[in-house]
Amino acid sequence: MWIALAIIAVILLLIAAAAMSNIICTFHFSKEGRDDKALVDIHMLFGMVRFHYEMPKLVFENMKKGFLLKLEKSNNVHRNSGSTTHTRINKKKAELWVHDVRILLKSTVAFKKWLQHTFSHVRIHDLNWSTSFSTGEAEWTAVATGVLWSLKTTLVGWLSFQVRMKSTPRLSIIPDFRDEMLFSTEFNCVARLPMGYAMFASFILLFRILKVEGGLKRWFRLYRHMKGKGQKVPSV
Repeated sequence: MWIALAIIAVILLLIAAAAMSNIICTFHFSKEGRDDKALVDIHMLFGMVRFHYEMPKLVFENMKKGFLLKLEKSNNVHRNSGSTTHTRINKKKAELWVHDVRILLKSTVAFKKWLQHTFSHVRIHDLNWSTSFSTGEAEWTAVATGVLWSLKTTLVGWLSFQVRMKSTPRLSIIPDFRDEMLFSTEFNCVARLPMGYAMFASFILLFRILKVEGGLKRWFRLYRHMKGKGQKVPSV
């Protein structure tokens, strides 16, 4: 009896400790000329669980084939977890993504509302976005500088309404007036979501899925489709 109570108490303490931790996501993207690189690091349970994603290559082939993306994944949960995949992003892939989103919307009660509530608990602790460029002509570089400033402030302004900004975003645009086309940009962001709210949001999502007849089955079907390769798009 006492052993069972002790085990239950330990489990409850572990759950409480996990709920007090944060899911920390660090995102980095840089582009200089034709060189692209993106990194995503996700830490959970006080850093005991870590996931790493790296995109060292993104190549545009042509309008039909689209982009070829190389993705490297690793984590500290499974042994030999490192893997490298190549994904093609084109019109057909975009249509599949749109179809998948429609399935999620039909399979979940008020899925958009759930997403909005979840993102409203995400806290951005650092956001740094710098860009340097040249159009090759001084007058057009000056015009493009104003356009880029407008674009950046609009995007960051929209983001500030979706999440909680804990620090002032640092934005910079450096025009280069050389007589050649140049472009480089670097984006860094650190976001946190309380694990306790993530657990709560997961239960709410499950409840919303179960309220739709066949909703859970569609989610599992979509998951199997995303894990598989070359499978047909699941029907709703």
